[in-house]
Amino acid sequence: MTQKGSALKGTCLRQTNKMRDIHRIADIGGLFLLLILISVRNYGQNPLFAVDSMYLAKHDIVYKTPAYEGFEGFPLGNGDLGGMIWNTNNGIEVQLNKSDLYDRPNNESLATLRGGARLTVDLGAPGVEWIYLDDFDGRLSIKNAEVVLHAKTPFMESRVNSWVASSKNVWCFQIKASHFKQLKEGTKLRVSLERWGSRTFPGWYGGFSKDTKSGLGNANSIIIGKDLVLEETFDGLRFSVACRILGEETTPEIISSNRLELKTNSKQPNYDLTVIVSMVTSNESENPTESAVQLLNDFENRTLIKEKQAHQEWWKGFWKQSFVHLENDYIENVYYFRRYLMGSSSRGKYPVVFNGGLWTWNHDVRNWVTPHHWNTQQQYWGLCAQNDCELMLPYLNTYFRLMPNAEEHAKKRGVENAILWSEPHDFFGSMTFWDRSDMLNNFTPASQIAGLFWEYYQFTLDSVFLKQKAFPFMKKSAEFYVQKLQWDSLKNEYFIFPAQPYEQPRTNQLKNPVTDRNMIIANLSNCIKAAEILQTEVDKIKQWQRIIDHLWPIPYRVIPEMGEVIELAYYPDGTLFPKVEERGRWLNIMSPNTSVVFPSGVIGIDQAASREFKAASTIVRHHLPTANAISPDPIVAARLGMGNDVLKMMQNGIRRLQHFPQGLFYNIDHWYNLSLYRDSVTTPDITAQRDYLYDERAHYPNRLPAKPFIQAGLEPLSIYGTAINEMLLQSNEGKIRVFPAIPDGWEVGFKLSARGAFTVSSEKQKDGTIPALIIESRKGNECRVVNPWPNSKVEVWNLKENKKQVNHRILQKDVIVFKTLPDQNYLIVPEGKKNTLKQTTYKGVQNDAPKSFYEAALGKSRNF
Repeated sequence: MTQKGSALKGTCLRQTNKMRDIHRIADIGGLFLLLILISVRNYGQNPLFAVDSMYLAKHDIVYKTPAYEGFEGFPLGNGDLGGMIWNTNNGIEVQLNKSDLYDRPNNESLATLRGGARLTVDLGAPGVEWIYLDDFDGRLSIKNAEVVLHAKTPFMESRVNSWVASSKNVWCFQIKASHFKQLKEGTKLRVSLERWGSRTFPGWYGGFSKDTKSGLGNANSIIIGKDLVLEETFDGLRFSVACRILGEETTPEIISSNRLELKTNSKQPNYDLTVIVSMVTSNESENPTESAVQLLNDFENRTLIKEKQAHQEWWKGFWKQSFVHLENDYIENVYYFRRYLMGSSSRGKYPVVFNGGLWTWNHDVRNWVTPHHWNTQQQYWGLCAQNDCELMLPYLNTYFRLMPNAEEHAKKRGVENAILWSEPHDFFGSMTFWDRSDMLNNFTPASQIAGLFWEYYQFTLDSVFLKQKAFPFMKKSAEFYVQKLQWDSLKNEYFIFPAQPYEQPRTNQLKNPVTDRNMIIANLSNCIKAAEILQTEVDKIKQWQRIIDHLWPIPYRVIPEMGEVIELAYYPDGTLFPKVEERGRWLNIMSPNTSVVFPSGVIGIDQAASREFKAASTIVRHHLPTANAISPDPIVAARLGMGNDVLKMMQNGIRRLQHFPQGLFYNIDHWYNLSLYRDSVTTPDITAQRDYLYDERAHYPNRLPAKPFIQAGLEPLSIYGTAINEMLLQSNEGKIRVFPAIPDGWEVGFKLSARGAFTVSSEKQKDGTIPALIIESRKGNECRVVNPWPNSKVEVWNLKENKKQVNHRILQKDVIVFKTLPDQNYLIVPEGKKNTLKQTTYKGVQNDAPKSFYEAALGKSRNF
């Protein structure tokens, strides 16, 4: 305490009892008044519900037994730098990755996202070895984006707190240890930093490179002061990793060109130190080594406390952007885990890759290696709806930057001044194996990417983005179809040939795929809306509309025991593709026959009486439980208002595909084929799915063992996260619709974003009661809401402007319409119910145990 503080304290102590009592009353009264003001402010802004500050703590992912395998590790990241952290017998191991570590080209692919470096912290004794464990608690706090690993053995009690700074690429490890009498003199702590490059094995289950020298890299170890620095150089990229220990005197040592170590100088019975690691690439600095060391200096100078405060504040702001409460706690946990992963990995230069993201663990091994459009886009579905539009920018900026490459590809396919993306491509514009027969004539990727540009505008109303990026991209993707389509004068309609639906190995010589039809309608319709907003392209609007009005019809077919469905395309002779005898499970893998609903968004609940709506609903009801990994049908079901079907599909997918205890999924449905017991159980697609993780006898048909290639796939998490958003709130049909697809008996609440730059909050009780809606207007757009209380009168109130009632009108189909002002909050309630609202508080208690969901689990149970 300062002298001034001491003097003030002395003055207060000399006051009379009476004055003390007066001040005490004043303090209590002031506190009471403050609490009232806080309560009123909270109620005034959202009289529906409040969210307890500990709510997300109930979604901690808890390990009561250590994870000794990298694929079981906890994911941590700041959007650019990230990776996995897990335990060893003597401490921890960390795979450090970064979103821009691309090596190109190499003898396995044109561009490879490499692993970064491996960090190992050795506590000097078996402080986490299973045979000695007295206690263990590991947890990932998604609320704080922090991992805590606490272990107790006869030798020591240790605690590691780990997090990645939100504003700079520095990974922090706070380490405390107390040694017991068996090691009364303590131990030295050793940190190892190393990088051993490897083959990536893109086609690991089939053919693969036999060149063991491939991908080794050019690592170099240096010591600067007492910092470890590991430098790596690839074609087109240099990066450096720097490591420092704070709080102890240390000695660095170079072990080899690929490995360095940093040891504390003396044995300590107790230590409290911090390890910090930074990573910088040549994309960010001309001198990555110098910049990496400077990052450590900046972190140390700012102090650990301030860096952690900044980190926690960033995540606090992130979580405040939206809120979801579901009846099922496990599914809600999966939802928030997906949001956490995107916040942890989608703030860098490049999009999140579907095949592992930042969460790989085994050197440079990365399944498939090359990004595929269908899979990559799925990471960016639903982000704007959960008010995470900024996380879309790495994706949108990358594709905008590479438009010249897409123009060259369109030109190769015979179309000028347009863009075309092949299904497989990299983030440097190479259309890798574009001429592979199963992908050659799939022309939909550019239009689907354009849909995400348009979606970003719809949610943000960023007119500069629309003019400078979205519309140019949308227009050029539309132009490919404008020139590619041919005119059939006999039928008075456009057609496309040859073409094929998504990744279709059966034939690429089809006519009029439904996937092309739906994306043409979607993209050209969006182009018309954008052009009208920008008051441009009058002639193009007429051309686009003519095409929309003269496209080929949807290919329908009646299937016995199902009903009428949508098929995929036509053979050149006009018969339907596929033939009846060709139909099978493969139709559900990518679900092209429901693309009229999603991702195109051509139809929705407004068309519930239409033929295509009924056919799509039939397809969804008959979706096979064994096809989950990359199918958007859960989103389709939500868009069709089929809440119970959404829940069933999520249950099917979690049971079969959530293979990893921290919550990560796999993205292939049939990996039970690797199990030795697949023929010995009645439901191998469920019960044998995870055998390959732990049975080291599991292998691929080419005899390669399964374990080195264990890796997460991000698509299922993205699909289910998007489906949940669409269950709770839809705004895809020019108006806001709340609770369009809630499973029977579910009690839910949400704060999500809607098109038109609105934020919407509401809740639905178990009996179906919807007390009210809160709508925040960020840009002052006119608001349209489907009446949640059909055919009942409502009131609209402005909660900021002295709680004034707002005029509204009712359109056809019971749509409430009212004008809004920017940054104003509006309450919509049934007439006369405003003063009867009772505020719900969503509370959370820190989770301290693993959770289970049929065969799946979040966390690891104690086994010692």
